[in-house]
Amino acid sequence: MKKSVEVSTSHDTPSLYTVLSDPSFVLPRLFPPIKEVKIDGNSFDANGRFMLMGFHMHGNVIRGEEIIYAFHLSAGGGKGDGRLTVRVGSPVHLTFEYEGWMERTSEIAFMDRWFRDFAEKLDEEVRMERIRRRI
Repeated sequence: MKKSVEVSTSHDTPSLYTVLSDPSFVLPRLFPPIKEVKIDGNSFDANGRFMLMGFHMHGNVIRGEEIIYAFHLSAGGGKGDGRLTVRVGSPVHLTFEYEGWMERTSEIAFMDRWFRDFAEKLDEEVRMERIRRRI
């Protein structure tokens, strides 16, 4: 599965880069079933529930010209691997790639809505985060 979206924002590139390279900001907003994110350096662990099943996501954030979230997703006996690439600029470009157990279900029913909601709310969410962090 591959999804892409471009989002226009009113924020400067350094501030966007800071906020969008934080897994605790990006992951629960892009994937609403994620309820908890723990960060250890460049690694992250996220937990949540999707369609009554608990899941665990473990990955790394690679910061360079692009911000890359590479992750492994597991729930019960199902597993999958994915990658979220964020290119910060005007506009912000997000590309999500995933292969695994939740691909068919999430693609059909949820991914388009999650990406649309993320795009619609991003400018205001970043504004609020910048105020909270004093960026």
